[in-house]
Amino acid sequence: MQDTDIRSTRDKPGWLIPYLLGLDDMFYGRWNYWLRTLDKDRIPDEPIPVVRFQPVMTYPGHSVLKNLNDCINYASHSHSNVIEKFVDWLLWGFHYKGVSFPGIDEKTDDYWYCTFNLGLFYQEPGDYMAELAQNHNVGTGAGFFATPMSVVEMMVKMTMGDEPRPFHKTKSVLDPCCGTGGMLLFASNYSLNLFGSDINPLLCKMAMVNAFIYVPWMVYRPKNSRMFEQERGIIEIEVPEGFSIPECQHCGNRKNFYLEVESDHELFSSPAGLIEISQPKLSSELIGKRLDIDNIVCIACIEKAEAT
Repeated sequence: MQDTDIRSTRDKPGWLIPYLLGLDDMFYGRWNYWLRTLDKDRIPDEPIPVVRFQPVMTYPGHSVLKNLNDCINYASHSHSNVIEKFVDWLLWGFHYKGVSFPGIDEKTDDYWYCTFNLGLFYQEPGDYMAELAQNHNVGTGAGFFATPMSVVEMMVKMTMGDEPRPFHKTKSVLDPCCGTGGMLLFASNYSLNLFGSDINPLLCKMAMVNAFIYVPWMVYRPKNSRMFEQERGIIEIEVPEGFSIPECQHCGNRKNFYLEVESDHELFSSPAGLIEISQPKLSSELIGKRLDIDNIVCIACIEKAEAT
């Protein structure tokens, strides 16, 4: 192929998917993690692969923003609504449902095909869609102002906790004014149960671009999935000190539990006609025996249920 040849993606919906899966497999493994989760339809025991998102301007060189601006600036003089056309072009490459090939000419399609570098997003993870939207006044009339990433990170940690824990995976997170999805990016390190909405359709599509790159459980979730309805109860986790402890998957409690023990209580009738219970006997076999997590219940959850 010579340099003068025009490369078109018009007839190739989903052409970005092989690059997406290959890059994710090299950097994070989130798509593989989610596909295995869907296959079993159960919340996995292994932790969610963590992505260390940063404010985009903290990265030296600003390589992702430069790459995006190259694509936008090339088409800005020949096309109107160039941001929406570019976002649609990306979603066409990801084969996102309901998105048609944008109304761009062959030269723009070819330039974007040759210029856009998906790999940069994995080397320097962040909410670049928010920066793109702000720089080009997307959603300004509807009141869109991206919350700084440092503030978003703080809000997520205040809500969820400093570090992701197993019980976070099932917690539902809804951002009703998600914009480009920055809050959900940080929440994706904690939860597999994420939702977002926004009054601006273009911002929703930009959030979906972020989801394809970083958060596959926002891209596809089968309607018949039952994984978030399953009762998980108490699980056993290994702590850094090298031993295992129980953790409640509903509230995260690791300290207070009741032990349910089958004892040899005896009921009998006294001479006075009263029902009495004999003194319980604890078997010496329990001493030093490893506790079975199936026989313990969370005190915090019981107290909460009793209070309501």
